[in-house]
Amino acid sequence: MKPVVLLLVVLVFSAVVVQAGPNQQTLTAFASWVQQHKLHSKCNLGVFDGQGLGGVARAPIKEGEAIVMIPSSVLVSNYRIKTESFLKDFTEWAGIFSLEPTLVWLLVERNNVNSPWKPYLDILPDSFPTHPLSWTQEELDEAKGTALPDTTNAIREALKRTYEHLLEKLVTPNPNVFPAGSFTLDALIWSYQVVNSRAWLVKGANDELDHVLVPLADMLNHQPGAGTGSLSEDFSYFSINATRDYETGDQVFDSYGPKSNYELLSSYGFVLPENPDDFMTLHFSLKPSNLVHSIVEPILNTVDPNYKSIKIRPNKVPVELLRVFRLSVMEFGELELLNEALQGKGVTLKNELRAFRSAIRSLSGMLQSFDTTIAQDNELLASEGLSLNRRNAIVLRKTQKEIITNVILVLGKMWENILLSGELLGGVAI
Repeated sequence: MKPVVLLLVVLVFSAVVVQAGPNQQTLTAFASWVQQHKLHSKCNLGVFDGQGLGGVARAPIKEGEAIVMIPSSVLVSNYRIKTESFLKDFTEWAGIFSLEPTLVWLLVERNNVNSPWKPYLDILPDSFPTHPLSWTQEELDEAKGTALPDTTNAIREALKRTYEHLLEKLVTPNPNVFPAGSFTLDALIWSYQVVNSRAWLVKGANDELDHVLVPLADMLNHQPGAGTGSLSEDFSYFSINATRDYETGDQVFDSYGPKSNYELLSSYGFVLPENPDDFMTLHFSLKPSNLVHSIVEPILNTVDPNYKSIKIRPNKVPVELLRVFRLSVMEFGELELLNEALQGKGVTLKNELRAFRSAIRSLSGMLQSFDTTIAQDNELLASEGLSLNRRNAIVLRKTQKEIITNVILVLGKMWENILLSGELLGGVAI
């Protein structure tokens, strides 16, 4: 492995608006902390319009080289917090969020002037104005037709219940750990936003998945196709490798994974108008009151326990979508062909026609649940004066409508091909 230069934190200003939190004093302290703990990086830190802090190549970086290498000793692990920190003896968690230990740990350590993590915690943003949990209800209403408003409100309510539970079971009985005013609902929401937008899911030495905060590595911004972070085979460090060459002064990226615009917005507070990884998740269920459904559902659940969540993508054959619709419209006399249907094959021309019609009807109904058309969204996005949150909401609903519209067109083309070829999907003759 090629050597990696120690980080020297230098602010490269490319924007006039900087998120509250980091300043020259806290960044200088963080730079000393980075060198003390031997965090390695080939990039400095810059401030980017609408993105906050990000990485800037300090020297040319070649494809395959490590951008950052972070010792495991400085990773903030939810598992280790729960089992090794001052919270190790506490067992009465609310159980709503698996990351409760990290949420609480952040709030305690943030107020601890002697915390060994203070230089890292001091450069975290004070607020997350573009995260949907910070939106007004009016801003959320702009995303009507998507899952964002209902999901965001549900998370707010869940955080409120978690706050009330922890206040009673953990905070009030431990005033020495939680000074007056340090544990509030707003503070817990902030802590959730930190973890929601910065934590990695990794497999640790105990072979179990764990959420970890990775100082420095969590400051790179997302770009599809960039390097994803992972632990080394001996679990000694966390690294992100470059997937392309960078010149000195280029912004350096990592990838948060192949995420949809909904996932990017709900977790990180941004969208990509041209997102190559975009998809839409549909939620589907069979009716237990329907005799055929009551027979089919247990078998389908065994074959695919995740069948209720179906991803549709632009310009892709919606195999999973068609499978559940074939099963949903299956008649009792067609159950002898159940195995073929479970494999995603067409079974009969009549069943296929009912499935295609039902799928197109359902997708068309989803389009009608939006208050605007794609053309109207484009007009709004071309107008001036839109706040960033409203713009992100409009991009989200627009791209979801584009996915639905595209899949309807794909289904129509597929039906034409069936009639022309004389074969159903799977090579079944009509």
